[in-house]
Amino acid sequence: MKVLLTLCVVLVAVYARNITSEVRGLRNLMKQNGDTGFFASCQIVLFSKPVGFDEAIEECSNFDLGMGKNQEGYLATVNDGEKNEVIRELLSMAYSGDDLKALYPGKNTKWVAEQWAWVGLQKTKNNAGKISRGYDAGDWQWAANGETPGEFAKWMVKQPDQRVLKKGGDCTEKKCYQNQMRINHEGKWDDTYKYKKHPYACDYQGKYILSATLKKWHAAKKMCEDAGLIMAKVRSKAENQEIVAAAAYFLGARADEEWDQSNWFWIGGQDIQEEGVFSWADGEGFDVDAAWIPWRNPNPDNAERMGRTGQDSIAISKWGKWDDSYTEKRARPFACMCPSHA
Repeated sequence: MKVLLTLCVVLVAVYARNITSEVRGLRNLMKQNGDTGFFASCQIVLFSKPVGFDEAIEECSNFDLGMGKNQEGYLATVNDGEKNEVIRELLSMAYSGDDLKALYPGKNTKWVAEQWAWVGLQKTKNNAGKISRGYDAGDWQWAANGETPGEFAKWMVKQPDQRVLKKGGDCTEKKCYQNQMRINHEGKWDDTYKYKKHPYACDYQGKYILSATLKKWHAAKKMCEDAGLIMAKVRSKAENQEIVAAAAYFLGARADEEWDQSNWFWIGGQDIQEEGVFSWADGEGFDVDAAWIPWRNPNPDNAERMGRTGQDSIAISKWGKWDDSYTEKRARPFACMCPSHA
């Protein structure tokens, strides 16, 4: 399944410091990406399409952005309050209260599919369908590392209740147990059956967050910074491949016309201060003539056309080519970067 990546709620630091301005910046970053189906942070990504638990496991295992083709991804580990808040925030961005009312007019939306998200916590011990001895964290494990939840938990009142269903209806096994955990818009946990269909959250190992919002270079840089990010650096062939892969998730398929603005996105490379002396937006220099950089020949050319000057900022195409372009003439999508990878 190819689902496109669109939204970033980043950095545990945003929540640890409770900096609401950064959260607001992240929302602004992604406000035009709401129909692409994927909402992300620098740690966690959420796919908005409801699927069963087993399919969610499979999709996360195949989501290798930032990991490499030989590494397996996992349903998200939500083992502290900050990550739990990230999940809650992602869900609220994917499906607002108004969205749910529109999907289910006149219905109480507390238990509807889009109210919840699958994460990677499963009950792996004492699966007898009884809860007489109460909740025991030692019976549950996170998919990514096999660790138990420890002291952190956000169960709803009287949950987990471990109800059992006999075969019939949606239950296709001899018995169905509530051995999977889901998180709702309030950040509360509930145990439920794996045949239920919900959005799902995976751990994110990548470094790039892209926005489909069309901005000129300086405005794009500011939007990255307002969201607690930096404008993207691309420093190797491997990183170029990663950012192109990320663009496919965040921005979608390429348009037919090569120079359609949606086909190109800004990164942080620029020679605004001195022509021919390139650096990243944070001031770190780099070699614009490096052999690995796939320039679209004959770039960088600092071309002047129709009175337009100042091809001082770098854009990358959805197929990986580089071009120097007009810093204050072109409005394009843009790429930010998680500061921990800078």
